[in-house]
Amino acid sequence: MSGEPARWSSSSRLAMVSVVIALMSLAASVLQNINYARSIDSVQRNVLRAESLRTCKELIDIFFRFRLKAETANQTGASSMASVEIKALAYQFGALGTFMANFREDALRSRYAALAWHLNRIADEAARLSKPEFDKLFEEADTQFTAINTDCVRAAQGELL
Repeated sequence: MSGEPARWSSSSRLAMVSVVIALMSLAASVLQNINYARSIDSVQRNVLRAESLRTCKELIDIFFRFRLKAETANQTGASSMASVEIKALAYQFGALGTFMANFREDALRSRYAALAWHLNRIADEAARLSKPEFDKLFEEADTQFTAINTDCVRAAQGELL
């Protein structure tokens, strides 16, 4: 035995092979878990992005319906029903804007709230304002809406989170 290299017994080799197989199985399990977590994250982001885009579409639609009805009220005077419809659109914009703002940081959140309150003010005053006053009031709303629409563009391009 002095000149012979140490030999492993067959039971030692079998134990070593079992340990190697167990370690390889553990490594494969860890990699599979990492891949699964990434997949779940990707699905969650995609769902959030799709919901955000759907809400953006609704916000854009509401804003332009609000604009049409407010312009009509300004030009012809608003009946009580038209005033209620305009106010309802302002509130609907506010509700969806609040939902969208929940996914944004505080600075953007205040932008959504400011526009919702501005539309509410326009709804209250649309029928009583002169055309130049109305246009000036809507100019500010257009500026705020453009900023919100830019957020929607970013979401559409995948920069939501």
